[in-house]
Amino acid sequence: MQLDIAAPRAARRAAPLAAAAMGLALLAGAAPALAQDTAPFQLAQAAAPKPPQPSAEQMKLANELLVANGEASSFDAVIPNVVEQTAAGFVQANPDLIRDLREVAKQLSAQYESRRSEIVQILATIYATEFTTEELRDLLAFYRSEAGKKLVAKREELLKAGFSAIQAWSAQFAREMEVRVREEMKKRGFTI
Repeated sequence: MQLDIAAPRAARRAAPLAAAAMGLALLAGAAPALAQDTAPFQLAQAAAPKPPQPSAEQMKLANELLVANGEASSFDAVIPNVVEQTAAGFVQANPDLIRDLREVAKQLSAQYESRRSEIVQILATIYATEFTTEELRDLLAFYRSEAGKKLVAKREELLKAGFSAIQAWSAQFAREMEVRVREEMKKRGFTI
């Protein structure tokens, strides 16, 4: 089976951001239901020991790392996408309000753009919790090195090339498997 990679370049580039935005939008839409369903989980978590909080230095290094490795800017489109998708959800029930809903979405996107830093802080906390101060320094040193900067600059290109190469390999492998399955079935007396 071969995957279709004929999608326009801009759509392929936007796919990871769209996926992240969709995930956040789904979570936002599901928040009331999740709040009801998570009560037992919250009680269990409250009884569980809390992991140690990262130090201020770890948080500083984690924030610097997210800028250096490009992840801080990976979520630039999340807030506008969530706002637009939320407004678009109202369009289905109120198609006559599409223009007003678009204007409201644009206005709210600008208003809430400052909250993007909350996303970066969530990631920074995860990094600062998972890596020691020394490890964060090492990672930061790598991403500030020429090799690290090159990795960040070429990441999208590398991922696209890898995806295309894996698709080509997968198509070839599928053809090989088709031949082998036919051979094995023929040994059992079946022609397919």
